[in-house]
Amino acid sequence: MDGEVWGEASVTFPDWKGTAQLDERMTVPWEGLAQTVGLDPDQWQVVGFSIGGGEHGYDLKVVATPRDVWEKSKADDAEIEVTEFLVHDVDPLAILQRMTHVFELKMYIRGLGRRQARVRALSDLPNELFVDENFGPQED
Repeated sequence: MDGEVWGEASVTFPDWKGTAQLDERMTVPWEGLAQTVGLDPDQWQVVGFSIGGGEHGYDLKVVATPRDVWEKSKADDAEIEVTEFLVHDVDPLAILQRMTHVFELKMYIRGLGRRQARVRALSDLPNELFVDENFGPQED
């Protein structure tokens, strides 16, 4: 089969690795990711999305399969054929915020290896660290 398997996030030199989970918004005005990016939800089933980029901005990619392919597939099928769409003229982080009820991204530094980090204390960074000339005006 042609193409490549759409898998885990990957960068050339992964200084940080992690996981993310999202609980999608179920309240108005969220109309769903397919419709938001311009795919007809009656024709396409979104099966994934990615936000990638770097110093010069971020891109949003949506991975979708035709609705009839989705409906014929079984949960235990090894693969499903998809199209990866690059979404133009959107702010991926604005889309992420718009679609999210709850979101969590956790990244750990490569040097941690297989060790676990156990949180034994909670704290806040002092407001003095976020001075206007370094980070812009801060709200209290």
